[in-house]
Amino acid sequence: MNEILYALGWIFNIAAFLIVVFWVKKFTAMKWKLFFGVKKDLVSVQHHELYSCFLTAFCFLLFRILGSELEYFILSLDMEKIEKIKLFYTTNTVFLFMFIATLFCLHLVRGCTFSKAARVCVYTTLVFMMLQGMQLIARGYYDYHALGMVYVIGGWMCNLIALTYVASYPIKSLKDYFREKRAAQ
Repeated sequence: MNEILYALGWIFNIAAFLIVVFWVKKFTAMKWKLFFGVKKDLVSVQHHELYSCFLTAFCFLLFRILGSELEYFILSLDMEKIEKIKLFYTTNTVFLFMFIATLFCLHLVRGCTFSKAARVCVYTTLVFMMLQGMQLIARGYYDYHALGMVYVIGGWMCNLIALTYVASYPIKSLKDYFREKRAAQ
């Protein structure tokens, strides 16, 4: 099972890297307008989707990197096992809440509506927060470790669903680009 998760982790990281490459390319064309554009830039549903998908991808990838570093730091602490478990799941739940709050605030500042990718990321994050709470109660308070597989599979499913929706805008944009290029020939 660990080999499968390790391979999935690499696939996840490669997909995230390709998403970053897409948005860096888009960022070089639009500059800081993606973050701090004015309301008049939001003239159509497509513009709302563009800005919302960018903000969602930015937050998703940033919080994924920071979250993995936070997890590594907590796991490296020298403390009692039960207290470390409680700290780990509580901190992760608070961190996931910070992701949702940041996503909401950036959308509010930018003035764009939530895209489907943003909504799905919030929903999957809420499910993952529930899984974190489940593990906190089971492992931290009752010392019951049999739900580990539910947590691992549920966490991976949440991450894969969120990544799929974060990648949907770049994939759709590339399809449209190649369709236009083929039609021009």
